[in-house]
This record gives sequence, structure tokens and C-alpha cells, in this order.
Amino acid sequence: MRLLVFVIMLLVPLWTPLSGRSAEFGDIDVSVYMLGSWPHDQNLYNQGTTVPASIQQGVGAGIKIGLFPYFTKRVVGIELDSFGHGGALSFLNNPNGHNSGIGRSDMLVLNTMFNLVLRYPGEVVMPYVGIGAGWSHGILLNPNIQGRADKDFDSARAFGHQYLAGVRAMVSPKVFIFGEYRYFSANYHWEGLAVDFRAHYGLFGVGLHF
Repeated sequence: MRLLVFVIMLLVPLWTPLSGRSAEFGDIDVSVYMLGSWPHDQNLYNQGTTVPASIQQGVGAGIKIGLFPYFTKRVVGIELDSFGHGGALSFLNNPNGHNSGIGRSDMLVLNTMFNLVLRYPGEVVMPYVGIGAGWSHGILLNPNIQGRADKDFDSARAFGHQYLAGVRAMVSPKVFIFGEYRYFSANYHWEGLAVDFRAHYGLFGVGLHF
């Protein structure tokens, strides 16, 4: 996230010359969005035992920067995409076969992805599809899991990938809105705890076109 903010700060003074020269090399899109997450309930590995887990829905936000070069006819492009959302885990806590009630933890998911996007070159309405890959962080916040050496903050880094499809609509020559669906996947492994995270995302956002 800090790297993305730094990149944006470097680009801000260049927006005017970039917008003037964008026709020479392609399109640049910068957008922000809100998202909702609908994770799949999954089996969870907890201290030697595999049990069903419930993963709660969450809300979050993100930002992405896209480049669609002229040599691809502005149809194929790449995006740097960073987003995060909340959630929670709960499961029957049976460490090593011993019943210890319910294990719970708040959860924060932070992702930085690179997307390859294919879009229909419409002038006003532009459908698109894409695939992305990058790094994901699954963070446990204030876990309460008996039998585990809990920390207030425990992070697991994992490779993540996503599939996406959406529609963009221009509301002025420089401003657009968009809606998007994503399916995201990453496998998180904390100390004594692991889950294969799978989630559907719904997005709505607004952006600037240069």
C-alpha cells in the first residue's frame, strides 16, 4: 500500500502532460472503488484437526491504475490493483481432538495484484474481462483460539489470483464509473492454523481517464 501511494504521488504532477500525450501511446485509467466480499465456507486446519469453518462477509475498498497501450489498439492492458477488506473466522475448536468450544478471529485481507485485462473498445460502454495474480496478506486480529499461542496480530503471506469481469461507462470525456465481479483465491498458513480462502467480490467505482 505504501508503494502504491508513493507511485501515485509521483504521477500526480504528470497528469496534465500525460493527458495531452495519451493519444500517442495509449490510455491511462486511475480509479477507486468500494467492494463487498462473499467468502466460501471452507474446511480449516487447526492444530492437528481439520474442521468446518465459517468465514463472514466483509466490506472494503481499493485503487487501481491501468495502462492500455496504443500497440494493442487500447484493447489489451495491464493494471496495478491494490485492495483490502474485513471479515471474520469462526469454527469448532478441537485442537488435537479435544473440544475447546468455538475458535474466533477477526480477519483482514490485503491484496496487491497485477491484472491482464481484455476490453471491448466501445466509446461509451466498455465491457471487459481479465485475470490477475500477486501477493495477498491474510491477517488475524485479536484471535481467540484455545490451545494456540495467540497473538493480537498474526499475518500470513500467500500467492493469490483472481478472475474478473465488468462494465465501464463514460459519464464525461474524462470520468467513468464501473461495476465489476471478481473471484479470488489464496491459501493462508498461520502457525498451527490454515485455510484455503475463496471469495466472490462485487465492486462499484469511479475513475479518471487520460
